[in-house]
Amino acid sequence: MRTMLVYAGIDEAGYGPLMGPLCVACSSWEIDGSHCPESPPDLWKSLCRAVCKKARDRTGRVAIADSKKLKGTGARGTHPMREIERGVLSLLMISEPDAPLPKTDGELLAHLGADGLDSRAPWYSGAFAIPYACEEPRVMVGRAMIAKSCGATQVHGHRLDCAAVDAQEINSAAHSGAVKSSVPWGLLMGHVRRLKSQHHDTPMRIAVDRQGGRMRYREDLMREFDSARLTILREDAEESAYRIEGIGASMVLSFTVAGETHHLPIALASMTAKYVRELWMARLNRWFALEVAGLAPTAGYVKDGRRFVETVRGALAQRNLPEAMLVRAI
Repeated sequence: MRTMLVYAGIDEAGYGPLMGPLCVACSSWEIDGSHCPESPPDLWKSLCRAVCKKARDRTGRVAIADSKKLKGTGARGTHPMREIERGVLSLLMISEPDAPLPKTDGELLAHLGADGLDSRAPWYSGAFAIPYACEEPRVMVGRAMIAKSCGATQVHGHRLDCAAVDAQEINSAAHSGAVKSSVPWGLLMGHVRRLKSQHHDTPMRIAVDRQGGRMRYREDLMREFDSARLTILREDAEESAYRIEGIGASMVLSFTVAGETHHLPIALASMTAKYVRELWMARLNRWFALEVAGLAPTAGYVKDGRRFVETVRGALAQRNLPEAMLVRAI
C-alpha cells in the first residue's frame, strides 16, 4: 500500500485593493514515504537542483518565493512579472511534462479554476496570448528541470488551483453583513474542503500564510469541521497550528507569519494568486483604455484606484454600468 503525505500551501493576492479580483491560490504536492504532517519536508531542499528562492540564479533554476520579492521593477527592459510567470507556468503541469502549455490567459484561468469573471463584467473580456512576460523557452527549460528533479525524488503529483472573486461578489457579501476577512476565509476553506475530499484517507499538511495579528482560529475551524477532534498544537506570535482528526486521515492546518519563507507551497500559491490577479487586471486596464483616451493603467490599490475611478466614471455612466460593479464596498 502506498504511503504518502499531501503537503499544500495557500495564499492570497488582492485583499487590500479598491478594485479588481481577490485571488486565493493553492499549491498541493503528493510526497511518497512516511512523513509527519507536523514536520513536512523542505521542498526547496528536495528540489534544489531545479528551484531556488532568488530571481537571479547562475544555473537557471526556477525561482519560487514570495511574489512581492519576485516582482521586478521593469529595469533593463525585463517585464516585472517575468519570474513570477515563469514559476507558475513551469510548475503548472509537471506531472504531464509533454502536455502543451496554455496558449492564452483564458486557457490558463480555466485550468486553475479562476475563470468566469468575464461573464460578470465587460472589462474582464478578451483573452490574450501567454506567456507575455517571460520567454517560452525559459518556461519549457524550467518545466523540464523541475520534472526531472521530481522524478529523482519522492516528490510528485503537483497541482495548482486558484479561486477568484470580483467586486460584485465582495459587495454582495458586505450587503449580507459579512466582514471583509470572511471573503478570503471562505475561499481558503473551499481549498481545504476540496483537498480533504480528494485525499480523505491521506495524511495532510496545509500551510497558510498568516496576515495581520490574528492568532486564534480554533472556533472558526470547529465550525468548519464540527464532527472532528481538534487539538491546538501551537498559538503564538509566529504560528498557529492545529491537528484535525476524526474525518479521515489526520490533517494539520497551520497559519504562519511570513509563511512564504518557510513553506514552498505557500510561496508558489503567492505567485499564482498574484499572476492570476495580474492577468485579470491586464484585461481590465485594456478595456478601460479603449473607453477613455490617455487613461493610465492602475493596479487597483486605494490611492491610485480613486484616481482611476474618477477618470472612468463618465464611461461607466455612458454605458449604464453601476460603479458598484467595479468598486468594492469593503
